[in-house]
Amino acid sequence: MSLNEICELGIIGLTSLGQSLAAHHATQQRRVCVYDFDDPSFVPEVVKEYRTAIEKDENLNSAFSTIRPSRCMVASTSMEEFAKIITTSRKIIIFGTHGDDKKFDDIWNELKVNLTRGDMVLRWGEEEGTVLTNPTEQNNLQFYTESIVGNLSKLQAEPLGIDLLEMVKLEQDRATIIKERDIQETFVVGGARFAYDQLSEYVSPFALTGHVGSSAACAHYARMVQRAIEFGIAQCLAEGCDLLKKAALFENQDVGRTLTKWQEGGIITSYLVEISSKIYYKRDGMTKKGHVIDHIVDCIDLNGSDTWFSLEATKLGVPAPTINAALEARFLSNMINDRVDASSILGAPEGADTPSVLKDQISEDLQGAIHSAWTCVIAEGLSIFAAAAEVGQWEVDLVECLRLWNLPASFLKSDMLDKMLSALFENQGNMQNLLLIPSIASQLQETHMSWRRIVTLCFASAIPCPCLGASLTYYDSYRSKKLPSSLIRAQRDYFGGYGYSRFNEEGWFTSCWVQEHTNGLKKTSRKLEKETNDDTKKKKKKRKTM
Repeated sequence: MSLNEICELGIIGLTSLGQSLAAHHATQQRRVCVYDFDDPSFVPEVVKEYRTAIEKDENLNSAFSTIRPSRCMVASTSMEEFAKIITTSRKIIIFGTHGDDKKFDDIWNELKVNLTRGDMVLRWGEEEGTVLTNPTEQNNLQFYTESIVGNLSKLQAEPLGIDLLEMVKLEQDRATIIKERDIQETFVVGGARFAYDQLSEYVSPFALTGHVGSSAACAHYARMVQRAIEFGIAQCLAEGCDLLKKAALFENQDVGRTLTKWQEGGIITSYLVEISSKIYYKRDGMTKKGHVIDHIVDCIDLNGSDTWFSLEATKLGVPAPTINAALEARFLSNMINDRVDASSILGAPEGADTPSVLKDQISEDLQGAIHSAWTCVIAEGLSIFAAAAEVGQWEVDLVECLRLWNLPASFLKSDMLDKMLSALFENQGNMQNLLLIPSIASQLQETHMSWRRIVTLCFASAIPCPCLGASLTYYDSYRSKKLPSSLIRAQRDYFGGYGYSRFNEEGWFTSCWVQEHTNGLKKTSRKLEKETNDDTKKKKKKRKTM
């Protein structure tokens, strides 16, 4: 094989995107080897079609006399031939396996025997037109421990010195994608950083990517955390709008105007506030009565992936009360028949029992409360990711996660995330907890009284605020030097003698809280003393007989 036939990039899977990426780099005079696992006989046809199209331009352009782009796409009809044509360290991108782990596993098993140390393999994520039947896969979600790329990397690729990487697509606003044609699809990538840097130049013309962690599992984890944060901030805003309608007696248009005002110059300017203002203005075209929002059933469907984050928080022992409250709010939303029955039996305060409010004050306070609650939601999400990284021994880039989550067309796009990113950069990415970064802590100090007034108003008016309330409790608990857990430990010691530790003293302690405990302790001591003496006598007797 001549040096002119050696390729710098390999493409497996001639999907529409796979063909486009191969053609793009070939026209840039980069030699690309292509192979299709499903139908190898299809490959020469693709290359022939490409050459026919490109040769027309070459005949008109003398600049292609040295390296002809029409000869830069090379066909291979076997995996062995494919691997031989690509220069080491091989750079390979696999298309057409999203949602089909078995197919990727089959490709890997055939490919790996032809690879050598230093090679890099990237699994492309969701492609346009991919049809999936599993509801979880439709959301582009896979639990990180089930990532076949992550598992194969750990068990097979890493011992061979091969880098396996995975791209996971982030959801983006459909209207923005249609309107702004130049916005690329966004992916998070997990795997070795060096390999990502080598491969990114080939990926960048077709996708906007960011490296979030040293394992493929990190890409799935970043997507899971992003989704949990999305649900958390959405629930906070929904609770705020509910308060405006029930306590301040706002009409839908009033809520829409308030959100528009916040969007134009408030501290929670964001994609979510912008679309919510439009939702509250939207008239119902079916009934010609009222607004669409009033005709939407107030329950949210759930699938298994919705619980993943809370399960992770529990497993890791890291608090995430605001995001957990958002999940529990969804559970309650599905109990619609129970709620209807309970509303007629469990009465709520009315008339003189409810507090009076000033509409301007409630609007001002609510914006501060939502901003504070959103800050806690993001802090909880990043804390879980950091804890998982420590357990999994991953190197993760939380700043890059925030950057990707804050791109145009993202559900989380907001001025608040812009400020958080700036604060993290100033802090050089070091983060014990997001709440402790000086500029963020200062903002919370400015808004926490508004936060308290809003939560108090919700409680006094019998308006549920699971996330606004839980976030405030999280904030107050996290900043408390001492919590009432001492009493719980004392209760357990009183009940079962479980013991406790003490401030500034080493060891494990127990107390005789009542006389019975003292008597019981003496009885136990005498019993232990008797057993010890009996054992000593037996040993002495045994020695005598020997």
